[in-house]
Amino acid sequence: MLLLAAKIGLLASVNVGQTTNVNGAIVMKIHNSIGVLTRRGEILGPAVFISADGYAVANSLIVQKGATDLITEAGLDYKIKVEATDSSSQLTLLKTTTRPAGITFVQAADRTDGEKGTVIAVLPKQYMRAELTGTEKIGIDQKSKRTFPIQEVRVEQNALQMGGALLFSYNGRLIGGLFAALAQEQSVQGQGARNSADFSQKSQQLPLNGSQYLNSTRNVGPQGMIVGYTPTWEVTSKAIAGFLTPSKKAQYGLLGVFIVDNQFGGVEIKSITKDSSAEAAGLEVGDVIREINGTKIRNQVDFSRATYRMIPGTTIPIQVRRKVELLTFSVTIGIQHAVVDGHQISSTERFDFPEIR
Repeated sequence: MLLLAAKIGLLASVNVGQTTNVNGAIVMKIHNSIGVLTRRGEILGPAVFISADGYAVANSLIVQKGATDLITEAGLDYKIKVEATDSSSQLTLLKTTTRPAGITFVQAADRTDGEKGTVIAVLPKQYMRAELTGTEKIGIDQKSKRTFPIQEVRVEQNALQMGGALLFSYNGRLIGGLFAALAQEQSVQGQGARNSADFSQKSQQLPLNGSQYLNSTRNVGPQGMIVGYTPTWEVTSKAIAGFLTPSKKAQYGLLGVFIVDNQFGGVEIKSITKDSSAEAAGLEVGDVIREINGTKIRNQVDFSRATYRMIPGTTIPIQVRRKVELLTFSVTIGIQHAVVDGHQISSTERFDFPEIR
């Protein structure tokens, strides 16, 4: 089952200096890189510096609420300007108008500390323990239709207070921003946490920010726990790497196919974008993709994860089943809106969401 990425409203915490079962050494690692975004003195949410010269990132919805200032841990107030936004990570790049003093900056998490286990959720002046469960789903950016992997986060906190929180590993590296939280109506003792298969057409859909939705379900986890979602460390890492380039944009590898799950495994190509990487390589409608660059493809979740890891300009093997034959094609990965050999490549991975029309 696929889950639409959602943007939720924010309720900034005012519990200054509060920590919830958090190792103080971890807080000391990151606290000088954390700032608070404000608008005319109103606290909106957290931001984190990613370079010493004043570049910082925050949840895009916080910034859209009219953030004008970034106050550092030392209490210094800096005016900010918006430099770029990445729709997959839902992070916005900010720049202080003057070079900040006395700050540190963080790096993005990687596979060693960004996949599973205990993490730190940060709100303005508040640090809380949370847990990455390792459960992955698919998020979709409603504007571009680009899909990206997201992962489940569990935390003991009111859902409304968690919107816009930043998540850090115990190594002090940024995993991502919390952009969605499930509305919990009740809990069934002994039932335990549900897995991704429990998100169904019968679950309640909460309209959030007008155009995007979050599938909500009852009976999620023990009483007092909420379930949130964050882009995976790979999404955040790619966004931050792009923010620190001259273009300030992440590069995404694209095939240019519309796919659905195949009942016998893999994903079936339903249509191919003209002048896309898939068309140039010889892939055809009806082909069932079974493997991408050595990664087995069982369904759309595997496909989203594998294609997100593709690097534009590289050539990779893609194995398909065409009727009764297994064929392998060498595919040179394109990039959205790039010009290759005189042709504009604007292909986009698209997915069929039968539960949402």
